[in-house]
Amino acid sequence: MEIILAIVIIVVICKILGVSNFVLILCGLGIIELLIILMLLFFAFHALNLIFTKSKYAKFTRIDKPEKGKFKVAYYEIDGEEYPCVFPKESGISSAYNEEKLCKVRYSKTLKKVYDVWAICTCIVGTTFSIMAVMITFSIIQNIGSIL
Repeated sequence: MEIILAIVIIVVICKILGVSNFVLILCGLGIIELLIILMLLFFAFHALNLIFTKSKYAKFTRIDKPEKGKFKVAYYEIDGEEYPCVFPKESGISSAYNEEKLCKVRYSKTLKKVYDVWAICTCIVGTTFSIMAVMITFSIIQNIGSIL
């Protein structure tokens, strides 16, 4: 709520100072572009980290909230140690996690977390869509800039 109030106050001050609507819209698009670029950097980091991980066999143990986390994640046991997954659990698929069989995961020593098959898919799809979003929004901003 505070963010919305701050945006309204900034827009009102800009209008009082005589800033045009076109410039305000362009600034809003710039902020959205920065957020999309940050999203791309997030997924690119995890995709690069995924390249340097080691493949291991793990047993799914449980789904729980990590100590410093907000979302429930899947936990896997590798060589007697339990590690959380990098991304939150898949909620739409009821049979996504099977306690009875070993599954292949990618273990990250730097993060001390694992990438399961769903996290790997998230990295690939997230990176792909983020790149497309950056390219599309750059072209939109470029077209709007050429109108000036």
